[in-house]
Amino acid sequence: MNSRIFQHNTFTTLSSGFYKGTITLKEALTHGKVGIGTLDTANGEVTIIDGIAYHGDSENQVRLVEENETMPYVAMVEHQPIVKFTDNSVSNSEDFLSALTKRFPTANTAYTIVMTGQFKEVTVSSKPANNTRPYDEIMADQPYFTKENISGTMLGVWAPKHLTDLFGIGFHLHFVSEDKTFTAHVQNFITENLAIELGKITQIEQEFPDEDENFDQHLFQ
Repeated sequence: MNSRIFQHNTFTTLSSGFYKGTITLKEALTHGKVGIGTLDTANGEVTIIDGIAYHGDSENQVRLVEENETMPYVAMVEHQPIVKFTDNSVSNSEDFLSALTKRFPTANTAYTIVMTGQFKEVTVSSKPANNTRPYDEIMADQPYFTKENISGTMLGVWAPKHLTDLFGIGFHLHFVSEDKTFTAHVQNFITENLAIELGKITQIEQEFPDEDENFDQHLFQ
């Protein structure tokens, strides 16, 4: 069985400056128990595991997301692994992810990725709250945080070039530590001892806000 993804809004709607929350966590959880996103005003990073949503903010603080909180973007996946393997090598993220793509049956569809275990190092970033500036300026100024010798789960999506407008190109990964005290968008990492699962996405459900005045009047670039 292949994986399925539900997405409310897209990478491009977010990167074009639409930051208003238009779906609640409660609504998002009806489409899956695993996902990634951001809160209203593009505040921080949201990572959802086993139906529980963790928010990592720009102060490197973690809290649980309430079910009535809203998100301008979220991707929920029904992860069905078609490839499973372990890796005990020490490798930087660039080399590791390059090797990971060679395990894809085809490079013409998207994949879900779940990696659990021990990392020698993980560096994450998180957007500040109450954003109004262009997305590239927010990304350029966001803080980075690094933890060494940390266990946890890294999850997300890889997308090919022809799906860039939907998902962004390449890997979009979030991390949650085993003790749930460290989470955000992954920038870099060094592997140590991981169990890895890959799922091939063959079904995409794309949703946009219905009768939302802010969305209807937003000028997308």
